[in-house]
Amino acid sequence: MMINVNKQNFQKLYPTIKTSLENAQVIAIDAEFSGLESDDSSKSSLFDTIEERYQKLRKNCEKFIIVQFGITCIEQVPCQNEYNTKIFKFFLFPASIPIKNRQFLWQVAAIEFLSLSGFNFNKVAYDGISYLNEVEEFTFKRYLEDNNMIRNINNMSYKEGDEIKRAIDNVANWLEFSGDPDEDPEYIVLKISVSSVNLQYLLQKILRSRFSRIWTTYNNEEITVIKVSLEIRRMLEREEGDILNKALLDSYIGFSKVFKLLVELKKPIVGHNILLDLIYMFKLFYKPLPKRYNEFKVEVHRLFPIIYDTKYLSYQLRDEISLFPPGSPYTLDALYKFFSEERRRFILNSPIIETNYKLGDVVPHDSGWDSYFTGYIFIKMAHVIAVKKYGKGLEYRSVTNTEVLNSLQEYLNCINLSRASTFYLKLDGKDPKSERPQWLFVRTSVNYDIDQIIQKLSAFGTVDVKSFIEGCALVAVANHGSARNILNHFYNHKDIYIVPYNPIKHSLSVKYLLIVSAILSGGVVAWYGAVSKQGGRPILDPLQGQSRLLVVAFTNCYFVARDFFFKKVKGSSCKSDTRRKKKTEVSDLTSTQIIIGQLDNNRAHTNRRYFLTYSIEFLRFNGDILRFMEIARNGKMFTRIYYFSQYLQ
Repeated sequence: MMINVNKQNFQKLYPTIKTSLENAQVIAIDAEFSGLESDDSSKSSLFDTIEERYQKLRKNCEKFIIVQFGITCIEQVPCQNEYNTKIFKFFLFPASIPIKNRQFLWQVAAIEFLSLSGFNFNKVAYDGISYLNEVEEFTFKRYLEDNNMIRNINNMSYKEGDEIKRAIDNVANWLEFSGDPDEDPEYIVLKISVSSVNLQYLLQKILRSRFSRIWTTYNNEEITVIKVSLEIRRMLEREEGDILNKALLDSYIGFSKVFKLLVELKKPIVGHNILLDLIYMFKLFYKPLPKRYNEFKVEVHRLFPIIYDTKYLSYQLRDEISLFPPGSPYTLDALYKFFSEERRRFILNSPIIETNYKLGDVVPHDSGWDSYFTGYIFIKMAHVIAVKKYGKGLEYRSVTNTEVLNSLQEYLNCINLSRASTFYLKLDGKDPKSERPQWLFVRTSVNYDIDQIIQKLSAFGTVDVKSFIEGCALVAVANHGSARNILNHFYNHKDIYIVPYNPIKHSLSVKYLLIVSAILSGGVVAWYGAVSKQGGRPILDPLQGQSRLLVVAFTNCYFVARDFFFKKVKGSSCKSDTRRKKKTEVSDLTSTQIIIGQLDNNRAHTNRRYFLTYSIEFLRFNGDILRFMEIARNGKMFTRIYYFSQYLQ
């Protein structure tokens, strides 16, 4: 049975939600988002390392939000091969708060996708439950404690201002014509309708400050005003404390209470392709995303130590058990259909999963139903894995939840990565190395752009292409079979040359870096020999000088490579790439030329001693490149080098 939770019934249903989560043995989740990709640069690519993928998702997450969140609580019936489920669907919407100008974007593609599934966008705006992360909660709490909400009352809307004025007039008239509470044994009551939580908070604060002989309470979008004596008023104030502040803060925290409960319970969390869900949950309900993937990984594992990804599990079943037919799609809908309709009759003693729903109620791409599908296929796949691990005997008796989870230990905290350099990441251990094919190097004899190369290679499977240098590109291929087919097909092709990528062979910057390194190494050896022949001459401390000059040598080597890279590589690319701005390139080349000692066609650069004295002169400025450049431009550097070389001789 699906339970729809909105901001009107959230507080009332929260005890039921809490009890269901506490009793669940497995909790399946799913989320729908207002968008996925902020721009083309943040699209997933087979070139992406785990760190690069995290940075892309982190960038996307800055602009979009979760608009719907589904939770399915799965509980095994004692001593039976049967599970009961309870489904909750939450619409979410970030309520405006005075401490932050909250904003988010809708991506048109996301709106179109959700519309096809009958998504109700009005429910997001009108019924969406608020939320705060821990940073926002702390800041807002301090804001309320300092009474800033009342101080900034002028910032309210015209509608709210009119409601407050009308309420003040009503209370004033009511007090004027009502009896004296000291003489009347029964309190006289006035009820005022209120349109928002913010308004009920402000109105209670204002009425209490304006009228000393009243007290206010709030329930069901209505404020109750009670006429009381001064003595009772003082007693009520002592008893209440900061209940008003807590009530307002609690209304803003909203769905974050559910997130905190999930963190507290540490129950197994299941999702399908769950990485995106985890990233958005972290940012919206916990705190801002860390700058680095490794920090995020540690934090998420601390919050949720037991996570299973059904997308990753489905791939393992394909590879290890050959459960699915060749070419089967691994979408959530397809997997649910497979286990609920097709494979059910072939898996002996497969668990029964009850939910009390009608077939017509099921809506794909609804977070509530998707969380149910996720939990359903998890139990089904876990049963298959448990039978494989513990033997065929389990096909004739019920499998306990403990046996199910123990059979999945090798898949624990393995999170699927779609279209990346690695197939998955490991939240509680070392991430795997890439098993993708080696990149391919493409050189064309005619002017092909990126899109044309992609079009030609996509016939062989999923590929990603990026420009390298003029007339060349790098290709990442999804699987080894496709890579072999591409190499075989384009072998001896008249226009397109494709071979496995070799950095030393195909990267000109690396090639020149190695050449310059060899030259500089010879220079360092020659210098050290020259220093040894000088006897007691105080050129440099031998050990210190050698170490420092080695640093300079390799620094120069880097600048040589960078100089070449900017001129030969960055300056050229396939048509679809944007060229580097000329101003930046000229600036980089100028500093590079000065540092590596291009001495304005002076023959001194052919002499190793001149090169060495140049490096030593650079050391005298303690790495101050700007000062070094200034001396060189003024022509003083050449004089200094000349005298120093004379001293060496």
